[in-house]
Amino acid sequence: MPSSPRSVRAEHIALIIYMFLCTSAMGFLQPFVSLYFASAGLKQGQIGLVSGISTGMALLIQPLMGRISDRLPSPRPLMSVAGVLAGIAYLSYRYAQGMVSFTLLSALGGNAMMFLGTSGAVLVGRMAAGTGRGGTAYAKYRIWGSVGYVIFSLTSGWVVNSRTHGNLLLGRDQLTAVFTFGPLIFFVIALISFFVPDSGASLRRAEKREKPPVPEGIPLNMRYFLAAYFMYMFGLYGATAFLSLYMRSLGASAFWITGMFSAGVCCEVLVMTQVGRFADRYGRRPALAVTFLLMPLRLLLYIPATGPLWVTFVQMLHGLNFGIMGTISVVFVNDIANDANRATAQSRLSATAGLATAISPPLCGWLAQTLGYNGMFAGMSLVGVGGATIFMLWVHESHTATHSLREEAPRVLRPLLRVLSAPPRFGQGAE
Repeated sequence: MPSSPRSVRAEHIALIIYMFLCTSAMGFLQPFVSLYFASAGLKQGQIGLVSGISTGMALLIQPLMGRISDRLPSPRPLMSVAGVLAGIAYLSYRYAQGMVSFTLLSALGGNAMMFLGTSGAVLVGRMAAGTGRGGTAYAKYRIWGSVGYVIFSLTSGWVVNSRTHGNLLLGRDQLTAVFTFGPLIFFVIALISFFVPDSGASLRRAEKREKPPVPEGIPLNMRYFLAAYFMYMFGLYGATAFLSLYMRSLGASAFWITGMFSAGVCCEVLVMTQVGRFADRYGRRPALAVTFLLMPLRLLLYIPATGPLWVTFVQMLHGLNFGIMGTISVVFVNDIANDANRATAQSRLSATAGLATAISPPLCGWLAQTLGYNGMFAGMSLVGVGGATIFMLWVHESHTATHSLREEAPRVLRPLLRVLSAPPRFGQGAE
């Protein structure tokens, strides 16, 4: 029996709330994780190791959870379990002592949170399959996550600032409120997971027509993309893990730190309103090329910072980084996958990000200790150049665009747009 329009509308509202809360939880916690580790007595190198080891577990955990999710009639129960586990893990930060306990809790909470984000991408991918509007569909839902991030990160900054009265020396007691109230969001996510629009109906309909084949291995184009994506995530998020500490070294208060992150996400929201439609019209590659090329420059621009305001302005470029990459990388993978292996394919993207952000924080911590923050930003910029090179030379378009960006642009720009739209002829990528 088909669902009524009212029930379908309720499910879509539930998915909006789900996406809103998933990123809201990150916004509440992210600005203060490294500061909390530091307040608990961990050195910069130890902070990098905790972040690296815990996130590196994604290489094992995310593909396993993806395969389990693909085999379930609906991912809803697994999503709910992940929400509960994330809430318990981050609540337990208050009782952690030393590297080992923080690493175990971060591995549990981080991987559960990663799976929640992957599941949202899978649900939207199933809904948009075959429509040719996957970019528009995903951006429409994901933008609410960015709105939530801004609201909740500013809230957490206000909470900490009110407890410290603007004091730059943040102690563990002053940060405890973040890890008391923030994790509660995950329990609400666990509840709302049962109401999102996926009951396995799309899979059953597909099986009645013709069961989609499960591709063996990873397509060559996907391999090149994951290699470029690995270096992108390695460079950008290795450095981002230390942005809060960098801001504090420049004299920033807690509210300045959350304001800096929120400024980037506000720009991200603006980009997301347009990038999905752009990618559906002109293809995924031109949008992705912009973010790959911009990221190394952004890291270099942090170096001459003279105060928190400079860093905040540079952070606004996050709109053209995550605003594009966070949306279109998911859509790129959904283009290549089908309903039989969509969660597995998305989990590969998460595992790649997990591996990159596992290795990069320890390296960035060592660079920050030996060469200073400027040396760290310069080193990660070079890594970003490597990722951009792989993408530009070997990654092909994943979507049949309805319009040609080159044909609609002024003639003087066509050589540049040709490079953005497809690899050079000597590139050995695969369609």
